[in-house]
Amino acid sequence: MVIVGFTWQLILSPLWGVAESLLGRVGLAEQFAPWLGQEETALLTLALISVWQFVGIPLMLIYAALIAIPEDIVEAATMEGASAWRIFWTIKLPLILPTLGLVTILTFVGNFNAFDLVYSVKGAIAGPNFSTDLLGTYFYRTFFGYQSQVGSPTMGAAVATAMFLVILAGVGVYTFAVQRRLQRHAF
Repeated sequence: MVIVGFTWQLILSPLWGVAESLLGRVGLAEQFAPWLGQEETALLTLALISVWQFVGIPLMLIYAALIAIPEDIVEAATMEGASAWRIFWTIKLPLILPTLGLVTILTFVGNFNAFDLVYSVKGAIAGPNFSTDLLGTYFYRTFFGYQSQVGSPTMGAAVATAMFLVILAGVGVYTFAVQRRLQRHAF
C-alpha cells in the first residue's frame, strides 16, 4: 500500500510527475491540476487510486460467478427467444447476486481500512486542511497524537468503537436483507 501511495504521489506531482505529460499526449494537458493538493479533489483522487488498486479481486469474483452459470440455462432461454438483455436481467444477474453481495460487504469493510493509503500519501494530518480525513486517520491522530498534540487513548478508543459500530451496522443490514431474501424464497 505504501508503494502504491508513493508511486501515485510521484505520478500526480505537479513538479516532477508524469501525469501532465501523459494528459498532454491525448490533448488534455489543460485538464491537469495538483489534484492531491486541492481540498476539492484530494479525497476523490485518493478514492480513484484505491479503486484502481482494488478493482482486480472483485472483477475476478464476478467473472468466476458468471462463468459458473450453467450454459444449458442460457441456451434454454435463447431457444425460447430471450434477448441478451433479458437473459442478463432474469437469469445471470439473480445468479450472481450472492457474489455481488459478498463483494459489496468486502468493499464496505475494506473502505474502513483505507488509512494506509491516506497516511502514505497525505500523512497523519490528511491534508490539505484535513480534506482527506477518514475515521482511520482521525483514530490515528486522536490515539497517538500528531505534531505537538498529545494522543488520548480514551478518545482513540471511542473513535475505534464508533468505527466498529458503523461496520457492524452495515454488515448487519446486509445480513438481515440476505436472511429475509432466503426466507422469502424458502420452499
